Amino acid sequence: MAVEHRDSGIPSAAGEGGAADAAGDGAAALQAIAPRLGGVRRVMFFGKNMSRTRCSGALVDALRQHGVEVRWRNLVTWRRWFGSAAANRLARAEFRRYRPDVVFVFFRDLPQTLAAEFRRDARLVIWCEEALEALDGSIVDYFALADLVCMSNPARFAWLRERGLANMAFLMSGFSPRYHRPAAPQRPVRDVAFIGGPGRRGQRASFLAEIARRFDTAVFGRHWDRWRHLHGGLRVHGPIGNRGYAKVCATSRIVLGINEVNEDLYYFSNRTFLTLACGAFHLTHYVPRLEDVFRDGEHLVWYRSEDEALQKIEEWLGRDSDRAAVAAGGHAEVMQHHQYLHRIARILHWLEVGLPPLDPSAALGALAKAPEGQRQG
Repeated sequence: MAVEHRDSGIPSAAGEGGAADAAGDGAAALQAIAPRLGGVRRVMFFGKNMSRTRCSGALVDALRQHGVEVRWRNLVTWRRWFGSAAANRLARAEFRRYRPDVVFVFFRDLPQTLAAEFRRDARLVIWCEEALEALDGSIVDYFALADLVCMSNPARFAWLRERGLANMAFLMSGFSPRYHRPAAPQRPVRDVAFIGGPGRRGQRASFLAEIARRFDTAVFGRHWDRWRHLHGGLRVHGPIGNRGYAKVCATSRIVLGINEVNEDLYYFSNRTFLTLACGAFHLTHYVPRLEDVFRDGEHLVWYRSEDEALQKIEEWLGRDSDRAAVAAGGHAEVMQHHQYLHRIARILHWLEVGLPPLDPSAALGALAKAPEGQRQG
């Protein structure tokens, strides 16, 4: 059944290269993948279990919802249990027995040597939700093995294309309502919550400490002890799973978003999708063209500086009914357009018919916004 896609007006990943270069990239990608196009029946999925985001489990569920048989293996755990050499042997043996037509890899969760072997007999899809701030030749070599690389940061496309890759597609992160959904209504117990770590450079610690000096604030995540000298009296709790995430959302007036990267077009933390999926009021840092994805004051609220964040926290804490309306709008939006079910629909379509040309006049992937539960055709 065909899936409609809502055009978001997003510029193409082709950037300034022009329509001719973009069309050439698209044609090259289609030519490279054409002998391997076709429907998907069996997928061997490699990915870690992620207790907070549940990304791997959500992607596996989405594949199964589309009628695909999936065998999910956590090779990281196997290596810890049996050692790398034995884990690789087990993976090879299972690949031969299962004979998948697609190997789906959560970025870095399958060694390059195995990826190179498996792609001889199956198509290879790499899913990457990382910002990829540091790009080097090893990433190019790894991505070059794939039939399709799904990336949530299109700002890296130009660099990768310059190095000969034409197999990338823009797909944002998402969520699954199996793992992230609103908890039962509860009385708020805090003004502001942040779920996540202090940042690689501790940049979130001093900001959240400043918020805590003015508002009742709690954080939930790993590695905060390293920055105790910065966050002072900030109330810190350990990491939480998906159920804990929903409970924090239900008991916080504002759930804050602080990205690691705020300068790249369309790239923001998957925390945004998870928070809206859990029905919280989300105040997050603006990234360029976020307005193409969500509407400020209708689905969430954004800020552009720390001073503005403090002002907006103070403003919205006194607007209980307005916060509830925005939270409801955000939840409805992600349910309709941003489940992993919608992302997988595009992947299955591309594996069957090929990647579209990177046309500057077209929307970049159209954000994979599609009616729930249907496959693009």
